[in-house]
Amino acid sequence: MKGMDIISFVNSKDIRDYLHEIDYKCDPLQAAWLVHQNFSKSYDEKHDAWQWIIENMPDCEMPERRFSIARPSLHAFLKEHMEFRDKHRKRIERGKNPKPVKKMTEEEWDLYEHAFESRWYCFPTPFVKGDIVYDCRSKPHKRDGVCGGTFVLMGITNTDEDAKKCVNADASDMNAWGYFQDHDGSVYSETMFNYMDLVRFTGKLKGQERIQIALSNYVKGDLELELLLQSQRTLIMCDYGKELKTNQYTDEGLELAGIADLSKITKKEMDRNDKIRRTD
Repeated sequence: MKGMDIISFVNSKDIRDYLHEIDYKCDPLQAAWLVHQNFSKSYDEKHDAWQWIIENMPDCEMPERRFSIARPSLHAFLKEHMEFRDKHRKRIERGKNPKPVKKMTEEEWDLYEHAFESRWYCFPTPFVKGDIVYDCRSKPHKRDGVCGGTFVLMGITNTDEDAKKCVNADASDMNAWGYFQDHDGSVYSETMFNYMDLVRFTGKLKGQERIQIALSNYVKGDLELELLLQSQRTLIMCDYGKELKTNQYTDEGLELAGIADLSKITKKEMDRNDKIRRTD
């Protein structure tokens, strides 16, 4: 793939660096899809990449899928796709993934988007069960809607077994799942799309987000259930101005549970929280 770095179209820096490290080679359909799903490259950079695929990678069929028609040639499709985009370039560049035509037919949707997204793609990633990750399209501490912010990863649909199950799947099945948090700190299990946008969280978790530290270490087998539950209890109590007496645990254990350096609450904050509880 000399002359064009298709891997540079991966949105996630962590996955991008990992694929470079293992010298991963995309097949033509994967390469075309990576260009399509990128959200940071320019219009012309994407067209240059698709043109490079036509000129340097072997052609292949695009089998029929539930949301896409069968096409005998990827190369022919990419040419037609780029012609369609050029025809409606002003509208496409006007906003974030706008419709190139106000009222699009099924054929136009297929040409513009569905022919890419109607297939499932398998890519290796550097993540392991228990990693704290988030979607690079969003902010790690922003928990708007479902699956917002950081979460403790439990799995990704990119295994050999998934490949057998996902023969007729589409890109919406490129999932990652794990334990997310609501605004109030409660934990819930959910599935997100798409795993190719995941990055590892390297910052500092705040407040009740810190339960993810304990949950991550519990999932990895480095923390006992007792201390996981104690960690959640402690973080909840801190919202009400209480401190858990943790003398019975080692410093290493408290670090794994994410409660080693909790800031002390002030007398004023304790009085305020006591007042709130009495009101409730």
